[in-house]
Amino acid sequence: MIESDAVLFSRLKESVHRQAQNRLNITKPFAEWSLNDIADFQADLEAQCKSSISEKWFYNHFKNEGQRLPRIDVLNLLSEYAGFKNWDDFIREKRSEKSEDRSGQARWMVLTGLLIMAGAVWWLWPSTKGKIIMLQDAYTREEIPAERVKMWFTHGQYIQLSAGRIKNCCGDTLYIDGPYYKRQKRKVGTEDTLWISLYPDDYALMLNYFSRSSTENWQKRRMRLMEAFHPEAKIFQSHPRYEGIELLNRDEFIERLTLPINSLRNLEIQDIIYRGDKIFRLRFTQIPEDDENKP
Repeated sequence: MIESDAVLFSRLKESVHRQAQNRLNITKPFAEWSLNDIADFQADLEAQCKSSISEKWFYNHFKNEGQRLPRIDVLNLLSEYAGFKNWDDFIREKRSEKSEDRSGQARWMVLTGLLIMAGAVWWLWPSTKGKIIMLQDAYTREEIPAERVKMWFTHGQYIQLSAGRIKNCCGDTLYIDGPYYKRQKRKVGTEDTLWISLYPDDYALMLNYFSRSSTENWQKRRMRLMEAFHPEAKIFQSHPRYEGIELLNRDEFIERLTLPINSLRNLEIQDIIYRGDKIFRLRFTQIPEDDENKP
């Protein structure tokens, strides 16, 4: 018996068994049927279809797995008992069900795929919730990238913008600070978009410029730096390559920055703290010349 015939005949036996269960109340599998069960089935088959099967046939094909497909007349008989016109009608019905199952599975797979894609788009697409934060230079009105500043709420940790948004506001006062901008606090209201203008830190920009330029009047440059720094200022130079940090006082820092062949160039301000209107704490690192010249 070829595999497709075996599968179809097995499904026919299942249909016959369901019919016998409904009509004769025999719930046991065919392999466990008694002689009385077989006799009742033969009688019911005769009454319903005007024909029946032998006990030997039942043992060969229902109690055991036969090696060959039964004769077509017996297949027609059993198909009729199971509620079909004949064997061909049974085959058409089962193949139609299989086709519908495959179609349903295909539709389900397509639907599942669409749901997964929709979920991925929802996950990756910028959230529509939260507040949009727009930072701009108070003088030039140019946009300031969020990574150039730090933001936090009154009692919270630093927050990161996601697609320009704060998803969860943890307070009503937002603080913004950056090495090249003056600290500012801003009340957070009900508006969806919060426009914040930041004022540049003139001294930080001056240090940035001095470390990248030369001059013929070094004395004047020293005077500008002396005005900018508090007498007790502490300056920390970070050395990432050596995982270390160096502490300088005001005079040491100014001397290094204003020597004609100065050892401090291409400063990158990391943090700056004021006492009054003078720099009291400064933390910086130097950008290597090769990195500075990269496009």
